[in-house]
Amino acid sequence: MNDNRLYNHRFIKKLFLPVDNSPLVIFRIIFGLLLFYHTTIILLNGTVYKNFIEPPFTFAYIGLEFLQPLPGNGMYFYFSFMALLALLIILGAWYRFAMTGFAILWTLQYLMQKSGYNNHYYLVLLLCWLMALVPANGYCSVDAKRNLLTKTYTCPQWTTWLFAVQVAIVYFFAAISKLNAEWFSGKFLAIQFSRLSMHHIYGILFDQKWFPLLIACAGFFFDLLIIPLLVWNKTRKYAFVLACLFHLFNSFSFRIGIFPYLSIALCIFFFEPGNIRDIFFKTKPTVNDMGVPPAISTIKRKLLIAALSGYLLFQVIIPMRPWFFPGNTFWTEEGYRMSWKMMMRSKSGTIHFKVVDHTFRKTWIIDPRDSFSPAHVMWIAINPDITWQYAQRLQKEFFKKGVSNVEVYAIGLVSLNRGRPIPLIDTIVNLAAVKWHPFKHSSWITQYKD
Repeated sequence: MNDNRLYNHRFIKKLFLPVDNSPLVIFRIIFGLLLFYHTTIILLNGTVYKNFIEPPFTFAYIGLEFLQPLPGNGMYFYFSFMALLALLIILGAWYRFAMTGFAILWTLQYLMQKSGYNNHYYLVLLLCWLMALVPANGYCSVDAKRNLLTKTYTCPQWTTWLFAVQVAIVYFFAAISKLNAEWFSGKFLAIQFSRLSMHHIYGILFDQKWFPLLIACAGFFFDLLIIPLLVWNKTRKYAFVLACLFHLFNSFSFRIGIFPYLSIALCIFFFEPGNIRDIFFKTKPTVNDMGVPPAISTIKRKLLIAALSGYLLFQVIIPMRPWFFPGNTFWTEEGYRMSWKMMMRSKSGTIHFKVVDHTFRKTWIIDPRDSFSPAHVMWIAINPDITWQYAQRLQKEFFKKGVSNVEVYAIGLVSLNRGRPIPLIDTIVNLAAVKWHPFKHSSWITQYKD
């Protein structure tokens, strides 16, 4: 197929077909509301202080250690500005500036603090950048009313399909990740339900031994089938009701912030745009009354298709990383981040470090609890890459004090899903001398034995 025929293909033409932009507009408003709620809540409940102000430093992604929180109360202003940008997103005011600014700030805070990593935060990061790309302020926005841009009632089909495909990727890998005996044993869910199992009313159900097994099976089949059910017109409405019930149950049972409501909102992109318009914008003109928008040049089409293809290919490859590392991913954490292994493991542990200087025959025992909260010490204990980062930092601190060539050993015990505590890090390996290889298994991580 020659180049011109490729870009005149029926599917390619559909990508740029103008459709009602109501789903995009409604999602902009809901997404902005959720971002405003999240940034406001973490300011009020102390999360900003605990994660960015209280620690002496944060554990950024390896290679980006220079990304550290603003000094003093700077992070309060940082997240307050994010809340302001979220308000502008809701209103569609200076939308491109607000959405791009929020995406940048969210990305920076995501990269500067791995402690408390959450797949949901990664999804928000992706959605922020996608929303910065699409014209979500063409209607029902301050920008349109102030004539900062021409009011539009349509958007290219690809802008809504992109979100649908992104959601499909998330659910697909979430389902694939659950294909293991550990998940279907219900062990993790039983741990998560332990709080509710002690309740005098909810415990009647949550304390039953069969209930975690039932939810484990239901969770797998939901992740596997919800997208096909949403795509098929005959089952779409029932699938949406099922999605609402499923995510509301998760919100109640797991307390996972805005994610359940974000997941419900994303279902909008699987409905016909006209149906969304009839519900939310009844006076809005139909697509047939809007006229034909100006055509996009072939060069722009090629560039856009190449960019979207590259992005989606990246989204498919990244969650496959755990398949190429040996051992239990939930134990080694290798490839765990950004792989959509959501709500599948519980870890706890303790750790301290032994620093040895053979030149002066001295040994120091470093307890992270002297500098970090128990929650952050837990993350140092259970995440090998964070353990390694802390060991590297200890080496640099001793070097600054005039003590060079020290050896650093991590000594601790970690429990996976409340199993028997065992060492996660080989206690005889000098972490100060170990190089980090992001695409290679770290042999100093012990083999997990249930």
